[in-house]
Amino acid sequence: MSENKRWVIAALMMVIWLAAGYVFASEPKTFESGDTQSSLIELFTSEGCSSCPPAEKWLSALKSSSDLWKKAVPVAFHVDYWDHLGWRDRFAKPEFTSRQHRYAAAWGGDSVYTPSFVVNGKEWRDWFGGNAMPITSTKVGVLRVSVGDDGKD
Repeated sequence: MSENKRWVIAALMMVIWLAAGYVFASEPKTFESGDTQSSLIELFTSEGCSSCPPAEKWLSALKSSSDLWKKAVPVAFHVDYWDHLGWRDRFAKPEFTSRQHRYAAAWGGDSVYTPSFVVNGKEWRDWFGGNAMPITSTKVGVLRVSVGDDGKD
């Protein structure tokens, strides 16, 4: 994934976050990013995968991390290639499976698997060994957005 695409994804997430804050709060809100690039952490998973619960638990633990949205942006994509085995995943979408296949093709691979982590567009297999998540230190500048009571700031 190109740096431009990551920046666009981060900006879109910020807009969604701001819109929710505007709707549910009356006080002005200011959101500010750090000066380093956030890492996009993608988990490809399925309800039909017996090995996926530990990966999902690991990803869910990021909810209580102080790095959430500052250094790490976690997302989970449920793939549909397990559905034919009799356990239909209600969250699976063919677009997510296609996304994972595009990553595999970009890496020169011809197969996909679950659980599978991708960090900033690169395959990451070390999550299960207790290894630290690869966090980037690339300086990208600070993004600051403020929304006032009138929504015009």
